[in-house]
Amino acid sequence: MSRRHSVHNEIDDFEDAGLSKTEQKKAMERLQALGERLAELRTVRLKKMPISETLFVALEELKHLKAHEAVRRHKQYIGKLMRHENEEAILNVLNPLANPMLNRQMEMLVERLLTQGDPAINDAVRRYPAAERHTLRQHVRAALKEQQALSEAAELPQKKTDVVEETDAEPDHPPARKKLLTYLREIAALAD
Repeated sequence: MSRRHSVHNEIDDFEDAGLSKTEQKKAMERLQALGERLAELRTVRLKKMPISETLFVALEELKHLKAHEAVRRHKQYIGKLMRHENEEAILNVLNPLANPMLNRQMEMLVERLLTQGDPAINDAVRRYPAAERHTLRQHVRAALKEQQALSEAAELPQKKTDVVEETDAEPDHPPARKKLLTYLREIAALAD
């Protein structure tokens, strides 16, 4: 089967949508490109994406293909599967990861929430309507408690630091702070 013929078969599936052939082809290419972005993700991250099991298996298979033509055909197949997925939900999960400016803004917001408390929480709730004040306050409280425990553990004599190493493998990214950051990214994605 030639490339030209397979593209026309793909476009025929879009005809009932009422789009011109050019629009159909662009939509198909956009979905295929999104599928390629998903294929670049690690398996652990991919499992958290809002995708079907069929697409998940196809994305994993793509990682193991070596032949150029097989990779090209499989990418087209992934593009075809992407038509049955919720593109908006996938983009909402992907975009916070791909936007370094948003990541920096969220890091600064976390700092503000941890230093300023309730006034910063009120500002965040106003800025992000999807945010729940109670949930945000719980995340902030947990992150503050964790931050305080880490600072107290750092002040203890050397013998007591073994306990800190067991509870927190990455001191730069404590779990409660990470959960707060994840929650903020989620509500920021819903605000767009």
